[in-house]
Amino acid sequence: MLSTILYIALALFALGFSIFIHELGHFIAAKKRGLIADRFSIGFGPRLFGWHRNGTDFRLSLLPLGGYVSLPQLADMGRIEGGEKEDADRLPPISYADKMIVAVMGAVFNLIFALVLSLVLWGVGREIVKSTTVGFVAEEIRNADGEIVPGPAYAAGIREGDSIYSIDDKQVPDWWYFQNAIATSVGKESGENGRRQVEVGILRDGQAMEFTVYPELVSSERMRYIGIEPETDETSAPIVMRLEPGMPAMEAGLQPMDRLIKLDGEEIISGAFLSTYLANHGDRSINVTVERDGKEITLPIQPRIKEGENSPRFGFAYDFQYKTEVVHYNPIDQLYRFAETMKMTLFALLHKNSDVHVKNMSGPVGIVHGLTRMAQIGFIDLLWMLALINVNLAIFNLLPIPVLDGGHMLFATISKIIGRPLPQKVMENVQGAFMILLLGFVVYVSFFDVGRVGRDIGLINDEPPAEAAPTTPTDEAAPEVAP
Repeated sequence: MLSTILYIALALFALGFSIFIHELGHFIAAKKRGLIADRFSIGFGPRLFGWHRNGTDFRLSLLPLGGYVSLPQLADMGRIEGGEKEDADRLPPISYADKMIVAVMGAVFNLIFALVLSLVLWGVGREIVKSTTVGFVAEEIRNADGEIVPGPAYAAGIREGDSIYSIDDKQVPDWWYFQNAIATSVGKESGENGRRQVEVGILRDGQAMEFTVYPELVSSERMRYIGIEPETDETSAPIVMRLEPGMPAMEAGLQPMDRLIKLDGEEIISGAFLSTYLANHGDRSINVTVERDGKEITLPIQPRIKEGENSPRFGFAYDFQYKTEVVHYNPIDQLYRFAETMKMTLFALLHKNSDVHVKNMSGPVGIVHGLTRMAQIGFIDLLWMLALINVNLAIFNLLPIPVLDGGHMLFATISKIIGRPLPQKVMENVQGAFMILLLGFVVYVSFFDVGRVGRDIGLINDEPPAEAAPTTPTDEAAPEVAP
């Protein structure tokens, strides 16, 4: 329990430091350009604590939704960001160049921080699922509606041992990219039945081949999945991570850290095999063989079906170890990969054919949980995710949306084009409206974040049995929940 609290505290510090870096960029640029900065805040709303120095109120505020530097000379930032109600007309005017420099430097500082982290990752390396060789192809999977359907990859003709090199004519550098491409791909619509399709290029015995695959929606996130998994480590096996009290697995004697070896005498070759087998044979007792303290133990587990459901439940979560290798991506390539991921996500959010929706995004709760999970995995993985978050912060803040830095740059540019300042009242109203929308967005995504976190830590178990689908931009999936 104590260790978990420490990991959460580390995650909160990491996120807060990223926000601090962003606002520090604005602050330093404003000071260098001779602007007045009357407030430097991490968070919004009422002041919790802080100090005054050189005319600036440095504070930590109640709502941890970001931060701001109050610059009265930038009229559009005025009261919305807590600035003093000074008459901007009485303050020294600032140039268009000053406005643009100050607005963009927050993103620049985030990118610099991400570059520093990427340099560290380049030097020490990071263990990831690099190989794109298929280790397992599911003949059947369970979709988001709880139905057993043919595995999309298997039905298309993809087989174990195939090496994936492209998706929709884009090169696939590693398994992480492929997972995200499937989840965020808008794909194409088949003319015959309107089903979503993607084109997957593979190498088989040195020969290039291309298959049309129809991904299925899986899990409560309703993300696309095609029913394949990477190669597993030869010595690995799925490991029981947690047990649900009062459920068959715990009652049968299964324990955390048990290595799952066999189901009814059949060797467990992948997480997808494990999940599918349990789902397809959940109408009877299953003999689960585990390795514990160097000994093999077979436990008969009789699944239970909750009232009002058709899906059998066993009550345990597991994690599977895939074949990994240490990579040393050069920092520029690493930053480009982060930016590419952000671009894919934004494109999917905006495209009418996409299955990615706002509810699939993570707010403060989801981000902190993700950072906590990565901290538990290892410090290097935490640095990797922190670099990813900083690139995302930079790109997101440059979008031309009021309240964001890109919105301030948009206002400044419009004023420059028309040759006069925009009415302050208009800007305040527009900023106020978008601030309300931002708060609503945070509340909305946080609602779904709580559900995802609850499922991940075992407090909520409302998903039908299904293969794991990539829903987060990480190489390491959360522990899978057995049906």
